Order: sequence, then C-alpha cells, then structure tokens
Amino acid sequence: MFSILTSTLRLAATRWPVLLALYLAGWLARYLVIEVAAFAGTTDALSAFLIMPLAILARLASFIGMFLVLRPGMPAFAELAANGEDAIDRTQDAPAAATGPSLQDLFLASILPFFAFYAAWQFLREDTLQYAATALGKINPFEDTDTSAGVLNLELTWASGAAIVLAFTGRFLLKRYNARLPRWTALLTVYLEAVWVYLTVFLISTYFAQFDAWVANRAAMHWMADLRGSVGDVFAPIGVAWDAIAWGIGEAGALVLLPVAWLALAGIVYGRALTAGPLGLRVPTNRYADRVRTRYARVPKAVSRRFMDVGAGFVGRWKPLANALTLVWRAGVVPMGIFVLAYTVIEASGAWLGFGATRLIGAHDLESWWMNVDGALIFGLDVLLEPLRICLIAAGYDYCLRRLSERRDAAAVADPVPA
Repeated sequence: MFSILTSTLRLAATRWPVLLALYLAGWLARYLVIEVAAFAGTTDALSAFLIMPLAILARLASFIGMFLVLRPGMPAFAELAANGEDAIDRTQDAPAAATGPSLQDLFLASILPFFAFYAAWQFLREDTLQYAATALGKINPFEDTDTSAGVLNLELTWASGAAIVLAFTGRFLLKRYNARLPRWTALLTVYLEAVWVYLTVFLISTYFAQFDAWVANRAAMHWMADLRGSVGDVFAPIGVAWDAIAWGIGEAGALVLLPVAWLALAGIVYGRALTAGPLGLRVPTNRYADRVRTRYARVPKAVSRRFMDVGAGFVGRWKPLANALTLVWRAGVVPMGIFVLAYTVIEASGAWLGFGATRLIGAHDLESWWMNVDGALIFGLDVLLEPLRICLIAAGYDYCLRRLSERRDAAAVADPVPA
C-alpha cells in the first residue's frame, strides 16, 4: 500500500522537467486569456465571460497533458493497455481504435466534471477575482463614463440565457454530425461545451451564494445559533462536541473530497473502458430494472431514438466520473487513507515552505519589497509542488488499477471459465 508513495517519487524523478513545462504552459495561457477577457470586460461583461472558459480550458489542457505524460511510468496502466483495455468506451460517438481516445473525447468527457470541481473548490472564484482586478486596472478612473460596475455584472438575462442555449445546441449538432464536418470543428465543439458549462456553473454559483446569504439571515438559522449557545452554557461538553462536529464536516471537503475528486478526474483521462467485466459499474439486473427495460421497449422507436440522442450525451458526461469513483471506492480504505494523507502533506507543505522562506529571507519593507516579491514566491512554490501533486494523483490511480487487476484475477480463479 505504500507503493503509492514510492511510485510518486519515481514518477517525479523521471518526468519532472516535462511536467514543469506543461504546467508553465498552462499557467501562461491562462494568464494571457484572462488579460484578453479583462480588456473585453471593460466594455461588456458577457463578452468577457465568453472568453473566460478558454482560461479554464488552458488549465484543463495542462492537467490532461501532465496525466498523459505519466502514463508510460504507470505499471498497472501499462499492463491493462497491453491487454487491450486502454481505450475509450466503444460507443457510437467513440468508435473503436487502437490508438485510444482522441483529445477531443478527453476534453468533452472532462469539461463538465472539471468545471463543477473547479467551482466547488473556489478555483472559479480565484479566476473571476483575477479577471475583475485586471479589468478594473484597465479602466481609466478619470473618464466621464464609469464602467467599473459592469465588470462582474453577469446575470440570467435573455442574452446570457441565449448564449447558453446556442452554445449547448451548437455543441450537440457538431458532435452529432462530426463525421461530415471538417476536423477543425472539433475545437469549436470543445469551446461550445466549455461556454455553456462555464456560464451555467457561474450563474448557479452566483445565485447559490445569494441563496446561502438569504438562508443565513433566516430566523431558523439564528434560532440554531441561539440553541447552540444555550446548550453550551448549560453543559459545556455538548457545546464542544457540537463545534467539533461542525468543524469536521467543514474540513472533510478539503481533506477527503478534494483528493478523491482529483483521482476521479485522472480516471476520466486514463481510460473509460475499465467498466467492462465483473468488477465494473453495471446496470443492476433485478425485477425493478427488468420492469423499466420492458416498459422502455414499448416506447415508439422515433421517441426512443430522440431520447437516446439527448440522454446519451448527458449520461456520457457523467459515466466516466461514476466509473472512476467506483474504481477508487474498491481500492481499499487504508491505501486511499495513505493517499489522502500524502495529498494533505503536499498541500500543507506549500504553506510551511512559504513560512520558512519568509523567515530565511528576513525582514524587509512591506511596500517596496514584500508587495513585489510575495507573488513570485508563491508562484515558485506552486511550480515546485504542482508536478509532485500530479505524480501522487497518477500513482494513486495506478494503485487503483492494480487493485482492479488483482480482484479480476481472484474472480477468475474463483469462477473459472468452463472448457
């Protein structure tokens, strides 16, 4: 189970320069896109938010590139690839090919879960704040017309709604008729997918924040706060336990869910055909499922075909994520606990290294020194730790694949195929 750690160090030692180059390329592309979006945002927020998805796509492309670079150094993955299992789902949208999934398929499969993950852990908020700060810095405060209020003024209006609908419809049509279209339309398909997902996630995040603020001001929430204070005054241990439970729930996302989410994203990149066989994610075979199949068979063919056209795209977006989570779940609690602990150590080491660097550099003037140096220091630590974190994620997923192979071998021994 400690092979996750040794594999991480081995991958970092052999692939670190390439990982560093890919990370820097993604960072630079994201920075340039945000600069262009900020320039557009000084006049129209919707135009800027039609450009901002490219910044997240740049970061996603960087991560996909780093994951793909690590594939040759993953023994379990190489073994499955040698057995012909390194391939994308064999569906109408992804015909069988010995070369595996195309980059377009990887992007389309990764965009929706990656954007959702991007928003859930405040990365979308960081990009938005950087865009807003850059856009505000480009506005001349001495002009007669003040446009600063419109930099983040994106709401659900007819224009934003139409942009979402047009992007979703365009992506659906391009994906449906991709065999008849030029190859360059694959880039347009990826962009349209990113646009409708980004605008939807951004608007949901905005209105959810408003809803959360509304809930926090309700009388019931104040009653809960008063109840906690009263209980703590009467019996202090209950108040301590209450606070401990609330703290544990709040920290669970950062400590456990974030590393698992990264493993799921790696699973989408590393191949989505691992659901085949006895250990994959399967549709249940019971009387309820059989009843659904029987009733669905009675639906007119024209209606079922239209339903499959729409439903297959939706299910296809989430199926790789479900497959990856299933694989991680079956890897074992203790190995995944070691992986989560190692991920947490890498995350915390950034803060500790920053603390040590500030003590090593010593005291300097805040305005003339630290306001110019602190950004470069944080960026340098990110450059140092990000390749190591990606190596840990790849090593963790490779361990999950090895556990999958062991389970399949055990199942084959327990239930041999009759001659």
